[in-house]
Amino acid sequence: MIHTVPAPLLSVVIVSWESGKDLVECVRSLAGAAAAIGHERLELIVVDNGSRDFPAEEVRRVWAPVLLIGNPENRGFGPAANQGAGRAGAPMVLFLNPDTRADGEPFGPLLEAFERHPDAVAVAPRLLESGGGADETQAMFQLRRLPTWRQALGELLLLDRAFPRRRALLHRRYADRDREQPFEVEQPAAAALAVRREAFLKIGGFDEAFVPAWFEDVDLCARLAPLGSLLYWPDARFVHAGGAAARALGYDRFLPIYYRNAIRYWRKHRGPLAASAFHALVAAGMGLRLLILPLRPRVPRPRSEAGRAYLWTLQMACGLGGGRSPAARA
Repeated sequence: MIHTVPAPLLSVVIVSWESGKDLVECVRSLAGAAAAIGHERLELIVVDNGSRDFPAEEVRRVWAPVLLIGNPENRGFGPAANQGAGRAGAPMVLFLNPDTRADGEPFGPLLEAFERHPDAVAVAPRLLESGGGADETQAMFQLRRLPTWRQALGELLLLDRAFPRRRALLHRRYADRDREQPFEVEQPAAAALAVRREAFLKIGGFDEAFVPAWFEDVDLCARLAPLGSLLYWPDARFVHAGGAAARALGYDRFLPIYYRNAIRYWRKHRGPLAASAFHALVAAGMGLRLLILPLRPRVPRPRSEAGRAYLWTLQMACGLGGGRSPAARA
């Protein structure tokens, strides 16, 4: 009698960069959760972006077989995620960051969401706090509406920071919704996001211009939306630390990259005039931050690092291309 191995239902793609122990612990949590649904119904693909010490053998000991793809250098999240999705054999692809951990068994609920909602092109599990001291809660980080001028003004002119409970901000982050119930969203974060592979490939996957990271998921969701709904599904849960890549880079390198890609998003989706106006708004926002930095009683990072971040982002937004940060060249 010939025994056939059932085809995987879900391909899990993890992009790693200097993730080390975090990656191993992530895979270990997934392996424990997979026992309930059947390990053979899941496929694990890990794409490493040139880590100095990639724990390949440790990952193989925790989950086998596993497809490991090693890049000689850091290609960025989007290109590496596209590599993984291109090798996936399941109809659904779950993108996960290495700083996530399965909470209970999340795979069955994700597959149930796609089965119950055939019009859904993406499903976002619920992200839970890890207790790691991230800059913002998972409830405020994970779900957002697509960028608007109102959102940009609130963020860059520090209105959101001055009034963190104002109605407009809570609405933009879906913080006024019951997180115990599923609902449609515009832009869930790609830290944990399941996508129909057919739809993902139809739109060309992540736009590889958004490197090394940030705003590639915003752009992806904007392009997926015409194909179907994007759902938040709280029965599937992952714990998420958040901010690992930004911490590895340093805030002074992260911030210019983040806003460079934000400008790229505005140019792509709103046109050159809107991008020019957003350039000016970013410059005003960074100037405001530099002005009030000495007056702030508490800063979540060294003032010198914050000052460099604001200055280099201001230079990038003004098109000066200077500063020591390589990301300052927009």
